[in-house]
Amino acid sequence: MQNSDLFGMLGAVGMVALIVWTIVEWRRSKHKFALHNKLLDKFSSAAELNGFLSSQGGNKFLDFLTVGGIGPKEKLLSSISKGIIFLFLGIALVLIGPFMSQHGEQNNGIQALGILSMVLGAGFLVSTFISYKLSKKWGIIDTERTE
Repeated sequence: MQNSDLFGMLGAVGMVALIVWTIVEWRRSKHKFALHNKLLDKFSSAAELNGFLSSQGGNKFLDFLTVGGIGPKEKLLSSISKGIIFLFLGIALVLIGPFMSQHGEQNNGIQALGILSMVLGAGFLVSTFISYKLSKKWGIIDTERTE
C-alpha cells in the first residue's frame, strides 16, 4: 500500500467520523434546547421565571445557554491552543516529508498536508486575534484583571 492510499483512507475515515460526530452533537443540542423550551413554557408569569432564574437550578440553566458552557476568554484560549498545535504539526510534517520518500522520490503529500496544517494553524491564530480585538471593542470581555 502506498502512502497516498494510506492518506486517502485515513482522510475518508476522518471525514466520516467528523460527520457522525457533528450529527450526534447537533441532535444532542437540539434535544437539550427542546427540553429547556418545555421548561420555560411552564412559567405563566415573569415573576415565576425571575424566581426560577434566581435559584440554583436557574443558574445551571443560564450556564447551559452560554456557548458550549464556556465563556469568551476560555474560547479565545482554546483557539490559541488549536492554532499552535496545527502550526507545529504542519512544521513537523513539512520537515519529515523529505525523509518519508520511497525509492528516491520525494513525498509531496506529507508536505502538502503540513502546509495545509500550518495555514489552518495560522488561520486560528489570526481569527483569535481579530476576535479578541472585537471582543474588547464591544465590551464582551473586560481587560481589567480581577483577583
